[in-house]
Amino acid sequence: MTVIADAGSTKIEWALLGKDSRCSLRLCTRGFNAAQSHTDRLVEIIREDAPALLGDATGCSTIYFYGAGCIGERCREVGSVLKATFAAETAHVDSDMLAAARALCGSEPGIACILGTGSNSCLYDGRRITANTPPMGFILGDEGSGASLGKALLTGIFKRRLPQNLISLFTDRYPEADKAEVIRNVYRGERPAAYLASFAPFLKEHIGIPEISRLVTDEFTRFFRMNILDYDNARALPVHFIGSIAHHFAPQLRRAAADCGLTIGRITQAPMDALIRFHGQ
Repeated sequence: MTVIADAGSTKIEWALLGKDSRCSLRLCTRGFNAAQSHTDRLVEIIREDAPALLGDATGCSTIYFYGAGCIGERCREVGSVLKATFAAETAHVDSDMLAAARALCGSEPGIACILGTGSNSCLYDGRRITANTPPMGFILGDEGSGASLGKALLTGIFKRRLPQNLISLFTDRYPEADKAEVIRNVYRGERPAAYLASFAPFLKEHIGIPEISRLVTDEFTRFFRMNILDYDNARALPVHFIGSIAHHFAPQLRRAAADCGLTIGRITQAPMDALIRFHGQ
């Protein structure tokens, strides 16, 4: 048996492949970011949110865990915890960026990007990642992400840089989100990036309003300029995307790419179907 996990800050999608390499179980749990949370949190999520997976997969041969924040020593730590939790023979832990590259590009060269709660990108030669612009997290980077879109929206609301009708719509939609509540969740909350990204649905609901469309497009333009344009041959390669933000705001993403002279390739909401095919082979 093989366990595959695609872990983001908002959710983890799990799949269990049987001996015939067919998927026998798929489910989602709460999210986990290895750069922001202790591995005890991951064990808690597995035991509380995925008892069926834990029961069926205990003693599995291999775990492939692709996760946000999984780099360097954190890969070894997460792998050790997963191997012990599932009593697995081996556990391979890699970045969610490699999952995106394998799912989007397959064996072809291209630029693979993630636009979800956070953002990331890489240059992929068809076998491995050859370059990566560090995303730097929602405070220092993550341009184009749900967290950055939420931050831009909240800044526009509370600094009154958006029209009054939009501010009123926001207040009606989120009556609890006053200044004190927002500051508490962003600066002292357990998952500030996910909290900021939770305002993305408001942007989607009102994307027809010019100021909202411009806010989203400008944020994607920042993503391309800060993360993509410095890759070798960036304008000659397809730029592919995985993530809910890319999926739901595809028109604005394509507009920003065109303005930067880039060509959009695939846009898909999640990589798991492609990862099941990849590891099933």
